[in-house]
Amino acid sequence: MRRTSCWLLGLLACGLAAAEETAPAPAPPARSPEALEILKKVDTATKAVDSVRCHVTSVVTGVAKNFVSDADGDSVMVGWSGTMPQKFYARVKTKNRKGEPVELSGGGNGETYFLIDHTTKKAYQDMDPGVMGSGGRTLQGAGMVEFVHDNPFDDELNAEALALEPEETIDGEPCYRIKVTYGGGQGESTWFFSKKDYLPRRRTRMFTIPGQGDGAVETTVSQLETNIKPEDSLFRMKLPEGYQAIDDFAP
Repeated sequence: MRRTSCWLLGLLACGLAAAEETAPAPAPPARSPEALEILKKVDTATKAVDSVRCHVTSVVTGVAKNFVSDADGDSVMVGWSGTMPQKFYARVKTKNRKGEPVELSGGGNGETYFLIDHTTKKAYQDMDPGVMGSGGRTLQGAGMVEFVHDNPFDDELNAEALALEPEETIDGEPCYRIKVTYGGGQGESTWFFSKKDYLPRRRTRMFTIPGQGDGAVETTVSQLETNIKPEDSLFRMKLPEGYQAIDDFAP
């Protein structure tokens, strides 16, 4: 979803009316130096975070609705294990493919993982994170793993194109706005980083699926707390009264 180059519009408006031939204005750099410097500060600030608690809302548009739904939830993450947070917990309200309300909670501590479906009142627990089933993807959407990742913004720092766009205020927080075009046809993101602490407050991930169309997932962070000390009990399953423990993986 690349934008039409602005210099084309300039040629249409001015080229034929020029009294004498002049050299066209140079095109803006594909990788904005200003955006790159902000991203370096963002990367440094985010690497200083080892744990986070936040509220997250996700709004889905276009073809993305075929795969995920809007969601609203709370998330806690601690550290990074190489493929996922070392410890995590989330509770999310969303809808299933039929449009019916669903509420899930779950997480893990690196040794055991669990998912509780508050709609069906069923709970699942195992040493394999796969026990969370498709609900695991929903829970992951309630967090922004960049906060605890070892290399949170490598993809952005090495992106094909970077553009610094007009700033925007997110939940009362003035933010830098940077559009990122990833290499290899991996789509685009628009990131919003606080001008105060350089931490992310929103990401709009845009992509195209051939033959199906365009889509986007906009994830907004609020109530952000960093370098917290959550109780270990948060990352272990506590079976609510009246719920059934299922000795199997969640669907």
